[in-house]
Parts: sequence; C-alpha cells; structure tokens
Amino acid sequence: MDGTIGSKALVKKTELVRVITDTLISLGFNNIATDLENLSGVNLLDPLIKNFLNLAKNKEWNNCIKLLEEEEGLQVRDHNTARFLLLEQNFLNFLKDDNLDEALHTLQEEMTPLGVEESRLVMLSSKLVFQDHSGDDNAEEVVRKLKKVFLPGVIVPEGRLVHLLEESLDLQRSKCGFHNVPDSDLSLCFDHHCAKSKIPSRTVQVLVGHADEVWFLKFSHNGEYLASSSRDKSAIIWETNAEGRFVIKHRLVGHEKPVVIVLWSPDDKQVITCGENEVIKRWDVVSGQCVQTYERVGVGSFSCGWLHDGSGIIGAMADKRIYLWNLDGSEVEHEQGQRAQKISDVVMTSDGKWIVSVGKEQDQISLFDRVTRAETVIQAGNMVTSFCLSSDNKYLLVNLVAEEIHLWDIVGEPGKVGEFIGHKRTRFIIRSCFGGYREKFIASGSEDSKVYIWKTESEMRPCLVLLGHGRAVNCVDWNPTDLHMLASGSDDRTIRVWGLE
Repeated sequence: MDGTIGSKALVKKTELVRVITDTLISLGFNNIATDLENLSGVNLLDPLIKNFLNLAKNKEWNNCIKLLEEEEGLQVRDHNTARFLLLEQNFLNFLKDDNLDEALHTLQEEMTPLGVEESRLVMLSSKLVFQDHSGDDNAEEVVRKLKKVFLPGVIVPEGRLVHLLEESLDLQRSKCGFHNVPDSDLSLCFDHHCAKSKIPSRTVQVLVGHADEVWFLKFSHNGEYLASSSRDKSAIIWETNAEGRFVIKHRLVGHEKPVVIVLWSPDDKQVITCGENEVIKRWDVVSGQCVQTYERVGVGSFSCGWLHDGSGIIGAMADKRIYLWNLDGSEVEHEQGQRAQKISDVVMTSDGKWIVSVGKEQDQISLFDRVTRAETVIQAGNMVTSFCLSSDNKYLLVNLVAEEIHLWDIVGEPGKVGEFIGHKRTRFIIRSCFGGYREKFIASGSEDSKVYIWKTESEMRPCLVLLGHGRAVNCVDWNPTDLHMLASGSDDRTIRVWGLE
C-alpha cells in the first residue's frame, strides 16, 4: 500500500485509506471501516496508540501514565503536557474522594515540576484550598485533549476528509468569477464555475402601472412583493401570482405630492411612504388602507425609515433634522444636530444601535449611536446624494455627486474599501443597492437609461451593463431571496424585472 495516487503524486495511499476509514466511522459504517483496515493492511491508529486511547476512555489514568513512560512508540509531541493531563485526572479523583493528602502530593510533587499549564495549576490549587469537588473528568474530553499532544499525522483529525472537501469547494467558490448561486448548487461531482449568465441581465417582465417617473423600488424581505413609488403621487404594491409574475395588489393613493420612498416593515405587513416635502404615511399591506400619517406642522418630509423592530418611524424633514415617532403618531425625543442638506436617506441598523444619515456637511455620512449619543463621521470626499446599508449592517454604499459610488466598511473604525465608476449622474438622485450571493454585487441606476452592475471585490468598472429602459434609471433593488432577480425603475414610467438569460 506504499506509494502515491493521483496525477500530481501528492496523495499518499496509506494516508488516504486512513482518512477514508475515519470518514466511514463518522458516518456510522464501523464494520465497513474495519473491513477496509483488514483488506488494506492500513490501520487508522497504531495498535499502541489505540491501546493508550482506550485506556484513557476507560479512565485508567495510571496505566496510561505507565504506558506513556515505558513506550517510545507513542510518538507524543510533548510528554510533559500529556503527563499533566493524566495526572490532573488523578488529582480530581483524589479531591472527589476527599483524599486531600494525595491530591496535594499529586499537585506539588508530580504536576508542578512538569513546568506546564501554570494558569491551570493556579485553578487546581484553588479547588484544593476550597475543597471544590466539581471537575471536568469526562473521559471523551480528556481523550480529545490527549489526541492533540501526538505528532502531526499520527492521528487523523476528526472529520478530516470533510474538511478537505469543504476547503476545495470554498476555493472553487472564491475563484468563481461571477459566483451567484446558492451553496446548495456546489457539488463534489464536478468543478464549479459561474458564467456571467448567472447574473440577472434579461428583462423577464415590464411592469406598467405608474403614470409618471418611477423614483423608488423595494422588494419585501420575503421576496414575494415589490413596492414602487412615483412622481405620479402614488405607490404600488406588486405581488407575484401563481405563474411567478408581478401584478398590482394595491395602488396607494393619498399623497398630494410625488412619493419619493416606499419601505417595508420588518415583518412585511406594512409599508411607509414619504411624500416630497409633505407627510409620511403608513399603510396596511393586506387592505391597502392608510392607517397613520406622520407630520410636523409647517415642516415637510424628504425621507423616512423604520425603527429596527417596526415599533416606530424615522422622518427626515425639510428643516434638515431627524425625528422619531411611535406607531401611534406620538413623537419620540431624539436629539441630533441639523444636517447640511435635505436628507435623501435615513436608516436604522437592524440591531437598533445606529441611525445612519448624511452628516452636518454635504460630504459627510453620520453614524449616530443611540445609546452613547456619540456621532461617528465618514468623510465621503464629495457631496453625498444617496446611500444604501448592507443587510448585515457591515457596509455602506455611498453615491456621490461626482459620478462615483464608494463602498465603506463601517464595522469599528470606518474605512473605504472600494470605488466604482461608469454610470452617469448629472442632475437626479440615482440609487444603488447590494445584491446577489452574500451581497457580493452592486447594482445602480444611471441617467443614460442603463443599469450597471459591479462585483464588490473586483475592478472599478462594471462587469455588466443592462439595456432596455428608454430614459434615466433612478433606482434598482435586488430580490433578497432570489439571487437571480433584479428590478429597476425609470423615468420612462416602467419597472423592469431582470432574470437570467
């Protein structure tokens, strides 16, 4: 059974048999594992080591120590560490039996001279002083620790084959140029590769329902609905029918000015809409009825958001300040300084800790800590027009007036990790979004009637440009439950749903 296998002669036959034997045992095929050992003549464990570990499983600590001292073939990396682990079990047994003299002797005369695990010695000394009889003498745990003191290769790490296979799949996934499929699509039976065709790039449906420019889009969290808002002073809730196509469920009418934003509640049972320099309204998704209006006398609204748990509303108002309301319309005290410009976006992180908005200057993003009331400021480098927060609250996608989109890591000290160019923006608010597999892609509208898509971990230039709209594309959104569905809204009054070629 000596030699290697494979075209590169890197895999030793004996090691492969041992790894397969370990896998068979982990799958419950012990008899087959035994047959493999017998037929191949390759043992998973050296008989001496197997005997040593069996003694440990049976809590025969003294016999383990004797074998450790007498047999050089155990191939232990550190005899002192192994001896310490075994003597510790003797110590705990003496302590449990109230044999304090033997426990003290074991600790002072046998364990301390080994010069290892000093912090553990302090803890065991404390147990002796206070006669704490509790202890971890679980044999399986001791065996697990003992296995780590053997030289590499002597013992096959548990689950070794599965680990190697997962590493291979993960490497294929990381090297996949346009990876955008669920993990369930990965297979051991063939090499993985995604072409650009795995990115939504074909118009599968055109939604016609608005009488004017479409300004905002948002899929529901469950991916079954799409909400859109328009310059026509309305919002529409679209639902998927039995054929998987979107149809109008409700047209939300009641605003006196264009509707700039429509957002889903965390449970998808309600939406809020924001009229341009007007009021914020909350709607019931089932009935399509307005259930509450939020406003400040003499001060119109420019953007809105939900509290993280759906218990209230955030309003970004024309006086460049942020206000909070409970669902019943009562105002929540919130002290945050006036912003530099009208606020096109405001969002609360899903843990409720941060409120994200533009800062006190036009080129700033503000991260306001609701607990400490401290404000972290991101210097964006140019006037901010809109932004989007990733679903895990770790990244912020910032659209700038200079026709650039910047990606910021906002965990801890904020830092810019990407810049993306190629789209067009001269006059309007153009919105971008995260999407695809683990939100590794970015999509954006553009004033040249196109949709642009970039990879977050790739070059600044887009990897795909989607054609189809007749006028400026104001907004995009990626379905959070369908990697292969993207929607875009345009000044041409239509919404395009994009799927695979």
